[in-house]
Amino acid sequence: MRVFLDASAFLKVLKREEGYEGIVEWLMKIKDGEHSGYTDTIVIGEIAYAFLAQGLDEEAVKARAYIEGISNLTVVHEIPTSISHRAAELKKRYFKRSDGTFLSLYDAFHLAIAEKHCELLLTSDSDFRNVTEVKVEIV
Repeated sequence: MRVFLDASAFLKVLKREEGYEGIVEWLMKIKDGEHSGYTDTIVIGEIAYAFLAQGLDEEAVKARAYIEGISNLTVVHEIPTSISHRAAELKKRYFKRSDGTFLSLYDAFHLAIAEKHCELLLTSDSDFRNVTEVKVEIV
């Protein structure tokens, strides 16, 4: 199975937050070749910022190196205009103040990339709870 991991999934592992073990299990299956992992450069930017904003510059560098070093994990570097357009459509569809869903444009990019490349999006972000384009596992 092809699995997209967003920033919240990686941050849960990197910060050892409650429930991170489930994501580690997925990462082990990716490393072992049982599944193929995907993420994108926007995710890496989000993770770096999460550490840099707290003055943890060295942790930001380590987090990036960790992600880039995961075998069988493809980091999508180039985002075609068709994916950018699809992300805008997805943001429009899922950004709903009335039900408290605030899918960011970054998250919409992740969803558009997952829709193109993957069957599953792994996240701890509840804003993905109503997504139907790919299966979502909220951990």
